Amino acid sequence: MKLLYFTATGNCLYVAKQLCGELLSIPQLMKNGTFTIEDDAVGVICPTYCADMPKMVRRYLAKATIKAQYVFGICTFGYQAGAAMEHQQEALTQAAGHVEYINKIIMVDTALQRFETAKQLANLPKKEVEKHLAIIADDIANRRAFIGNTTTIDRLIDRVYHSLGKAEIADEKAHRYIIDDNCIGCGTCAKVCPSDNIEIRDKRPTFLNQCEGCFGCLHNCPKTAIHLKNEQSTARFRNPNVKLSEIINANK
Repeated sequence: MKLLYFTATGNCLYVAKQLCGELLSIPQLMKNGTFTIEDDAVGVICPTYCADMPKMVRRYLAKATIKAQYVFGICTFGYQAGAAMEHQQEALTQAAGHVEYINKIIMVDTALQRFETAKQLANLPKKEVEKHLAIIADDIANRRAFIGNTTTIDRLIDRVYHSLGKAEIADEKAHRYIIDDNCIGCGTCAKVCPSDNIEIRDKRPTFLNQCEGCFGCLHNCPKTAIHLKNEQSTARFRNPNVKLSEIINANK
């Protein structure tokens, strides 16, 4: 089984690791030009950004050819998944011709402009991540068929984001980053960036124009030196089961 994943703060990588397959980073697949994936089962695990999949995941699946008997997708989200499952199902159907399983799992929301990290962590036990993950892992191990329901409200949320312009929302983030004096020019932000959107110039990060809006740079900065104007707190998050080196290896 091959597991294609996109991760910025470790949530999706953690989910992928629990499914016991061959882990393939989508940013690495993009950079290597690997667009044909073949196995008995192939799955895509990605976060939800603006009620949809990350832009890079969309671009990858638009070019990919997946050859497998069992094809599945999992979306992680923190508050509302919107129509992400529906979009994932459509993209996987285009890439593989069929999809057997689509599901979602609620985890910590890392959108700093909307949520306080401390409160997210305090509420985490209520989300029962391990319980839901065990159910998903069992479903996939037994090759069960299931397509998660996308509600009318989910589609409404998706339309709202579309009307605002998803791409513009993500691109705008690149121009709202603030670097404070705690920055030591270590380059961690550039190493974890999945889209090579950050360059270190004169020991300071410079943001380009291909931001995914993943916030990996903010959450993984060892000095908490990167901020948003409207962030809700200075606390940061990386999945405790995932090392910084794993995120760097996945994205650089």
